[in-house]
This record gives sequence, structure tokens and C-alpha cells, in this order.
Amino acid sequence: MPTLVSINGVAVDAEDPCALYQALYAVKLRILAGEHVEELQIQSPVTRELMRFSSANLKSLDAELMRLAAACSAKNGQRTHYAKRIRFTC
Repeated sequence: MPTLVSINGVAVDAEDPCALYQALYAVKLRILAGEHVEELQIQSPVTRELMRFSSANLKSLDAELMRLAAACSAKNGQRTHYAKRIRFTC
């Protein structure tokens, strides 16, 4: 029985690395588009400051996407690294 998790409002099988990769990549695109940006405005009688920040950690998200891409390739029988062969002739 698959274990379902909700990512970005979509139910995804947690044991399928290919489905997880697609769901997380869609989340990354939304983050890069600025949809997960929060704004904070501080106002005093003299100044007004507007700060924008995102709570996403893109470095961790990229690492997880790389891990899932490798797991998906392994599941589909694709090799990610190939050994180089060298032959010397005289």
C-alpha cells in the first residue's frame, strides 16, 4: 500500500522517487518565481522599510532533487555514471 504525502496540494506516493522529484521540482519552480515570498513592512513617523524574505532552503531542496533524480534513474534501470575504457595499441 503506497504511503501518500501532500506536496503543494497534490497527493504523491512517498515511495516513488520519480513522483517525488516531479512534485518537488514544481515547488522549486514556484519558489524561483517568487510565489513563496513574504513581505514585512515597518513604518515609523520618519521612515518606512519593506523587507522581503523566503523561508525556503534552496540548497537543501537542490540536494534532495539530485538524490531523487539518481534514485529515479536507478529505478528505471538507467546508469548515471559510465566507466571510461582505454585501450593502448602498439
